[in-house]
Parts: sequence; structure tokens; C-alpha cells
Amino acid sequence: MNDEFREYAMKTQWSPADEAAVLRMEWLKRAELAKSITCPGLLVDLSLDQHAEVREGAAHNPYTPLPTLRRLADEDLCSSIRNAARLTLSSLAASSSTG
Repeated sequence: MNDEFREYAMKTQWSPADEAAVLRMEWLKRAELAKSITCPGLLVDLSLDQHAEVREGAAHNPYTPLPTLRRLADEDLCSSIRNAARLTLSSLAASSSTG
């Protein structure tokens, strides 16, 4: 993992320039970041990516906004993405009912 990638993976405060930089990255890096970043707006953008691996990363991320997870669970053409989003939604529902 290079320094720029590590910086974005651990970022908590996002600027528009940061978001634009991630969207310009190659798709494998976007897919990896989609699994761990915490920026809701960027996760919405990544959930619409042309590459299924990027969308699946967003589907697995609990910081992805609920409406976006629901859209992925109900409407994505790829079954692995729908399943990942459903699993994340179930996990979030379970954690909110115990917390």
C-alpha cells in the first residue's frame, strides 16, 4: 500500500479535492478504498462506479448511507453486490437493536 493510498484509507476529514483524487484512481484502488473509507458522499459516488468490484466494496462498508445500501441491495444488476449490501444492512440492523 503506497503512502497516498494509506492516507486516504485512514482519512476522516474529506475535502472535494480528496474526493476527486479518489475518483481519478485506478479501479482496483477505488475498490479497496470503498471497503474502508468513512466519507458518505464519496461512498455514494463509488456505489455508482462502472466496476462491480468498486460497488461491492461500497456495499460491504457500514459507512455507506442506508438509502445507498438499500438501492444496491434492491437494484444492482450484480447478485454479489446485492448480497453484500443485504448482509451489511442486516449487520447494521442487528447492531442497532443491541445498542
